[in-house]
Amino acid sequence: MSLSVINRGGSILALALAILILAPMGKAQTTEYERFRLFNDCQPIYPLVEGLSSDAAEIGLTGGAIQAAVESRLRSARLYSSDHFGDSMLYVRVSVVGGAFSTRLEYHKRVIDLASGIMRQTATWNIGSTGTHGSDASYILSAVHRRMDLFLVEFLRVNEGSC
Repeated sequence: MSLSVINRGGSILALALAILILAPMGKAQTTEYERFRLFNDCQPIYPLVEGLSSDAAEIGLTGGAIQAAVESRLRSARLYSSDHFGDSMLYVRVSVVGGAFSTRLEYHKRVIDLASGIMRQTATWNIGSTGTHGSDASYILSAVHRRMDLFLVEFLRVNEGSC
């Protein structure tokens, strides 16, 4: 057997392996774990924004600005709910301490404990970040916008058939 036939065979094998490995990456598939974390049949979500510290006020960041940013993103996706007794909630916490800040989003939904049969609302998905703000409140708001965008992309993907 010549060396060129062996090389060609190795190239074909490498190409076949690449296709098998990369094919699933072409289309994102929703796992059962993702469905548990984010699926709610595309029902509206109540946003709950936690109060801010005095350090946030010193740089001009207000809870109203964060609330407006979160509501705006949810409304644009047609997912906003003013009903805080609904089945799902998006909890948003922004902390500012000195020159540092953190953001945290948690998606809460009703789940049933199969062992006891008790139904409770619990966090099933979260994302967060930390950084420095340079006394720029708009930088922190842009971090909230980015986290909201990440949440909505994942939420809409998992609930695709219902939205």
